[in-house]
Amino acid sequence: MKQINKKHSLLFALPVLAALVFGSLGVTNAFAEDAFIGLAPEDVSSARTDAFLDVSDVSPDRQAEVQFWGTTEGWAIIAGQAYDSTIGLEGTAVHQGNGVWKVKSDAKISVEGRDATLELKGKAVNGKLRLHGTGTLVDGGDSFRIILRGHYAPIHDQPGEFVLDWSMAKIQNMENGFRISLVQNGVIHVEPVIPVVDDVADLETDLKIEE
Repeated sequence: MKQINKKHSLLFALPVLAALVFGSLGVTNAFAEDAFIGLAPEDVSSARTDAFLDVSDVSPDRQAEVQFWGTTEGWAIIAGQAYDSTIGLEGTAVHQGNGVWKVKSDAKISVEGRDATLELKGKAVNGKLRLHGTGTLVDGGDSFRIILRGHYAPIHDQPGEFVLDWSMAKIQNMENGFRISLVQNGVIHVEPVIPVVDDVADLETDLKIEE
């Protein structure tokens, strides 16, 4: 008898719970860009801008360009075990328009004391970064290929500082096909590139004015 009553109580409760849940979803879309996020500070705006363009020195005479350097740290997963690993990056990003940046970078990858140098290229678009390239092991000469996919975002109240997180990172030894997965994140420093040509042109203009 008690089991029957429990079943009736559960059957009665389900429609009530459904009404509460779906009714609230109908009023507020939890995934809408303008939805209130309880953990976010009150002064946070939902408007999104091009983070690299905000840092760059914008000029109508040339493409915007930034330079960056920094290191991501974490782990390399080898045979089911995690080993210390880092990726050092140093490169440039040139604005191609419509939020697309062409990225080139030198990279030094370290896994448990063994190092490899690589040349990377790819694109950064709306907070997403994709890089790929090849290189060689410093002490052994083996060739490697790497694929990096991740997200970047400017750090609040720290101009020129970006956090970078690799959501997918893999190294493949081209000699034996062995693959290593990486789990890393870190801080990247970004600043505008101001061509020396512009400084020289300004100096020549000033000299002509003085003459």
